[in-house]
Amino acid sequence: MAGLEGLSKAAAGPSARRIAAALPVHAIVSFGALAVVWEIVAQFTPPYLFPDLRLILNALVNIFTTWDLLLQGLITWSRLIGAVLASLVIGVPIGVAMGLWPGLDAYVRPVVKFVMGVPALNWVIIVIIWFTTTEVRIGFVMLVLATPITIFTVYDGVRAIDQRLIDMVKTFGAGAWHMIRILVWPYVTAQAFTATKINVGVGVRTVIVAELVGASSGIGKELDLAKNMFDMPVVLAWTLWMIVMLLVLQALIEALERRVLRWRVEEGGKT
Repeated sequence: MAGLEGLSKAAAGPSARRIAAALPVHAIVSFGALAVVWEIVAQFTPPYLFPDLRLILNALVNIFTTWDLLLQGLITWSRLIGAVLASLVIGVPIGVAMGLWPGLDAYVRPVVKFVMGVPALNWVIIVIIWFTTTEVRIGFVMLVLATPITIFTVYDGVRAIDQRLIDMVKTFGAGAWHMIRILVWPYVTAQAFTATKINVGVGVRTVIVAELVGASSGIGKELDLAKNMFDMPVVLAWTLWMIVMLLVLQALIEALERRVLRWRVEEGGKT
């Protein structure tokens, strides 16, 4: 049986590698076909609807080569990173506490669910009335959207710990602090990375909405100006910038995750 299992894995290995190697080719073909269709449509529509790809590329290059525009992108990037880090500082302790103490969970969970159920646009309207400072408005909206995700992700990680492991650690006389440090923290760390990746994806789509309401800097301001000018190439160029931002942030998080969680052995024996 072991021999057959080894042969099966050996046969599946090259096939899996071939599929993985073909994925970039598939992506190139798909996006290439999309670009061709876009370019054809652009020949029969005005530029403010479907601009030529050359115009979009020029606008994107202009963003990367003009410091004032690049600065606006970096400002939005810093707001996003700051909100995600703040959500970890606030959400991780709450998630751990909810997972360890069911009595606390019963009181905190309804409030977190309530906050999580409020749509992003509603929060934007609320902060306009509550706060006068733009940065506070943007930070608050980002925080109330990201923190519940962190709380529930960490909570699920704590609750997933095998009860037998908890009992074993307790038999060695571990107190609450040692329990958290030895057993809970590795699970929390893994879940915190998961929450961070989710929040980055959510934050990229949310930060622009928050910036569109009265922000004097950032990509939201630039998009508002482009909208008023019906400058679709600039709108699409900033959209591509946001996608690049998302991919870069996710790559950095995954690299840090592999470094911090070296102890975690993934399927197939890879770390």
